[in-house]
Amino acid sequence: MRHKVITVIKREYITRVKTKGFVASVLLMPVMMSIVMVLPSLMVSLQHKSDEMKTFVVFDETGEIFSKMQDALDENSFFHHEGKRVYQLIEKSSDFSGNVDTKQQLNQQLETKEIHGYIEIPQDVFDSLQVNYYAKNITNFEEQRAFRRIISQIVTNKRLEDKGYAADEVRDLMQRIRFAEYAVSGKTDTVEGEETAMVRLGLTYILTFSLYLFTLIYGASVMRSVLEEKTTRIVEVIISSVKPHQLLFGKIIGVCLVCLTMFLIWGGCAVLLFMNLNSILGLFGVEGLPPEFIGITGIIKSTAVPAFVYFLIYFVSGFFLFSTIYAAAGAICNSEEEAQQVVTPLVMMLILPFMLMFGLFRAPDATLTVVLSHIPFFSPLLMFMRINVLAPPFWEILLNIAVMIATIVGAIFVMGKIYKIGILMYGKRPTPSELWRWLHY
Repeated sequence: MRHKVITVIKREYITRVKTKGFVASVLLMPVMMSIVMVLPSLMVSLQHKSDEMKTFVVFDETGEIFSKMQDALDENSFFHHEGKRVYQLIEKSSDFSGNVDTKQQLNQQLETKEIHGYIEIPQDVFDSLQVNYYAKNITNFEEQRAFRRIISQIVTNKRLEDKGYAADEVRDLMQRIRFAEYAVSGKTDTVEGEETAMVRLGLTYILTFSLYLFTLIYGASVMRSVLEEKTTRIVEVIISSVKPHQLLFGKIIGVCLVCLTMFLIWGGCAVLLFMNLNSILGLFGVEGLPPEFIGITGIIKSTAVPAFVYFLIYFVSGFFLFSTIYAAAGAICNSEEEAQQVVTPLVMMLILPFMLMFGLFRAPDATLTVVLSHIPFFSPLLMFMRINVLAPPFWEILLNIAVMIATIVGAIFVMGKIYKIGILMYGKRPTPSELWRWLHY
């Protein structure tokens, strides 16, 4: 029996590892994930590093704000590129409010990109506290925030001066306090700073997303493999020498090892990268990391090992649980369309805890979070999140793992019976009552 299971494992493992898709996943997946996480921020930062001059027309009906805006733009680094100001303000003295011809002219200039936008500062801005901003694109929130901050400060200073207060003195008195957060562990008498907590949270998110994504993708791969063997009737030849439960068990282990191989390659590359980071940066002319990044890499090194151990535990347990059900779904269906309909509730059992995680990490020790994390279908994601954000007692982790193992054994026993009969059944998909009878064969 053991020899036959190992043979199935080798077949499932080797056939997948040798494919071009596996090689592409190993090479491209980290690049794609990095692009998804880094590219949006990089695009925003590069957008403001352009030396292209952006022209804004300003209608200052108060006659007091425009000149101060010019001075503020000279001092604000947001509006500069390589020491040169790249935002130009043009003052228009004509009455903007209700002037249709002026608006049409400005809108045409926006269409032809002669100007980047125009700003209306009404006469009653000191009372209404409203400024109107017009542009072709109003989703550049950083640019809008920069203008809003400058104009707000000018208006606030004027309001304070009109009341007889010195704006600089008031600003000094109204400075916000610095709030430093520390996570305290009474068991080890350690204090964890905000930076450490944020790095741990980021690492948790990356690992949890990987756990969710690969369980979903490779679980569906198990289902498609079972369905393909059934529809092509290859399975009839295979089970002549291998028992159905041996085939099922070997298939799940083989696919799981494919995922672990991928993680091992990525983990090894990450370790080599961290060990030789300074040398790699030196090739690009960068002499060492900034101090803040040195701290971040140190935190990652100290937290990565336990996080990765728990990641492996919950990935393997979650993969076995979901893949067993995926395999049974493939066995009772006759087409991929049918199988997708059957596994939709199962997919929701993966998506739901992933969506809940973003809200529950704010209260990882709340009753609702604790209860949900002990539901076997939710445990791989939610318990893993709890362990990395606010670790529960060790006995609770052991209890959760024990419940997961018991659930997997039960799922293999139940789904194994369905799989054993389903792979040789063709035609109409079995009804729930028929599935119930299969469990008693």
